[in-house]
Amino acid sequence: MQKTDSRASGSYVATAGTSDRDDVPPGYPESSISPPGPISASQQQQWTSWSAPGAAAGAQGGLMHQAAIPEHRVRKFHRLLQEAVVDLDALRELSWSGVPLALRPQVWRLLCGYLPPARSRQAQTLERRRREYADMVPEYYDIPHEERSEDEIAAYRQVLVDVPRTAPSVPFFHEPIIQESLQRLLYIWGIRHPASGYVQGMNDLVTPFLAVFLSEHMQGPMESWSADMLNQTIMLAVEADCYWCLCKLVEGIQDHYTYAQPGIQRSVFRIKELVRRCESDVSDHLEAEAVDFIQFALRWVNCLLVRELPFCLAIRLWDTYLAEGTGFSEFLIYLSAAFLLSWKERLRLLEFQDLILFLQRLPTADWTEAQLERVLSEAFILRSSYSDAQSHLRLG
Repeated sequence: MQKTDSRASGSYVATAGTSDRDDVPPGYPESSISPPGPISASQQQQWTSWSAPGAAAGAQGGLMHQAAIPEHRVRKFHRLLQEAVVDLDALRELSWSGVPLALRPQVWRLLCGYLPPARSRQAQTLERRRREYADMVPEYYDIPHEERSEDEIAAYRQVLVDVPRTAPSVPFFHEPIIQESLQRLLYIWGIRHPASGYVQGMNDLVTPFLAVFLSEHMQGPMESWSADMLNQTIMLAVEADCYWCLCKLVEGIQDHYTYAQPGIQRSVFRIKELVRRCESDVSDHLEAEAVDFIQFALRWVNCLLVRELPFCLAIRLWDTYLAEGTGFSEFLIYLSAAFLLSWKERLRLLEFQDLILFLQRLPTADWTEAQLERVLSEAFILRSSYSDAQSHLRLG
């Protein structure tokens, strides 16, 4: 998908929204998006009032914070979403630079192909897909343990181990009702995808979906959310949305999680070769210090950089991934290289032990959205420069 030059220039930085649903009337999906029109002063105040610093959420604010959003960008989203048939190409183009937080649930469902572009079919489709997921729960999850195969028991145990480790900087995800929900959807996903099954790291991939789809049912910033606002009916609907969107996300990177992880191996190799081609001195220094890219980039690719960023920036990153569609795994190569090279001046000064420690725990806790946008811009430039001549970066 060809992007406009604004993504390379950095002029696309300001994109944002709100978790406050004042601009989205109830009754999703038929009436989920308000008509295009001026943003009221009260709405603009609500959007910018959540910018106070929050714990473990980056320098710019809370766990789902975004920078102030220009009114004209909100209107563009509204106009697209109000069409009888949403123009998905235009929506991807607009979403690449960030989706307003209040509109993310609707936009992400469309970008994932979970909802059809025809608005007249959206309510019926959403109801049907959620019902399909609800039917999976008694079939795959709510069964006596002795009826599970050895492989299913092993998968169940792995999920139980991983879920408590999920997003340690997001306390709400450790509420019992959320933990149970994560266990169900990850286990069911693994059982229904036997080619790979559940693999460590997939719990990280579902967290942006979980936060965004929960935001439709919660009030205020994520730090103030209470599990008392949730019940099993809500959680099953949220789970269904997360499940189907996770299916779409992983669809293009299935070989990342099959035996020996060949997709990840290829991606790490291509990141290494791309860095060697565009910044040979950095590549030479890492090689001279005996630092192998697999020692740090494997986790980057496996978890799509979620673990390397504050949670609010991981959510922002999902906007671009989903806008990329089936090509997002290709974009991840350029993004990982740009991410590494954003530290190039510091990397040149470090020796082996310090390099390993630095690369495995990068100092991004205080990163702002603007810093992520610069890396995305650099990744776009790298792709524009090298995508037409990179057969040397491919294996097989």
